[in-house]
Amino acid sequence: MATDEIPVVDFSALNLENKDPFSEVSKEIEDLADQVYQAFSTIGFVYLRNHGIPQEMIDTVFKTYDRFFEFSQDVKEKYTKDKGTSSSGWDALERESTNPERPGDLKESFDVGAVYDENFNWPNKDIPTFQRTVTPIYESLMALSERMLSLMAIGLKLEPNKFAYAFENKGTSSGGTQLRYNYYPMIADVSRVKPGQIRCGEHTDYGGITLLIQDDVGGLEVSNIKYDGQFVPATPMKGTVLVNIGDLMQRWTSDRLKSTVHRVLIPEVELKRRVPRRSLVFFVDPDPSSLITCLDGSSKYPPITAGEWIKGKLNATYSY
Repeated sequence: MATDEIPVVDFSALNLENKDPFSEVSKEIEDLADQVYQAFSTIGFVYLRNHGIPQEMIDTVFKTYDRFFEFSQDVKEKYTKDKGTSSSGWDALERESTNPERPGDLKESFDVGAVYDENFNWPNKDIPTFQRTVTPIYESLMALSERMLSLMAIGLKLEPNKFAYAFENKGTSSGGTQLRYNYYPMIADVSRVKPGQIRCGEHTDYGGITLLIQDDVGGLEVSNIKYDGQFVPATPMKGTVLVNIGDLMQRWTSDRLKSTVHRVLIPEVELKRRVPRRSLVFFVDPDPSSLITCLDGSSKYPPITAGEWIKGKLNATYSY
């Protein structure tokens, strides 16, 4: 199967260095919106190049998170995420089961939900640079997501600010955005892998859109409706951000945009199994209090708050 089934678009027109890209909706932006709409209405994924997030910033963030995951279990447990009280913190290996029919995922993760929450237990005592390294990438991905949502609205023939009402509290404890670093440990002995276990089970994302920056190890696959749901590789492409649609966005757009099943496999090549895989994920979910109704005015799906929707999905995913 070809590895280039996910479109790559040039995001230069909305590059983060362009401070006011929507002051006028140019033909270039309209064409870009059409390309993104075509991708999201079919495979549900698209790569962005020339997005404006410096590679040096990305590399520094990865190195900082890697330091955290090299700590002993005792150190990491100080920052364990508490169910129901925080969207931030560490999750242990196998705590998440994205596909309930498989054993727990072979990954750990660290979430930063409310980046501006003064009560968040940042691991600054163990990594003094942690907060000041992670906050800028959170803010950059947040800014990129704002441009992406406006572009999607244009592609849907709506006003650029159509989605804005639902994301007013992003970055705060009243918002729904979340930055996650996934750390998939090296696998030295495949005989210790449980039957049916993979790095991340088949699933769709739950919310609005997701922005992903992955390392070069690979393993991410996306179900392509062009091939009756067969999986195609989401090949790592340095310098790109991979964006995909979540379940709530599909519902919001009355199924015009597609939330697509994806997974992360264990590499067949031993050399790649013997190194960890890492990815930086930015979940762009609406504020929990936001009421989501079909944008086309239809009653295809009943209104629901984003919080009610996401909570139901998360409760089915985690083992506590």
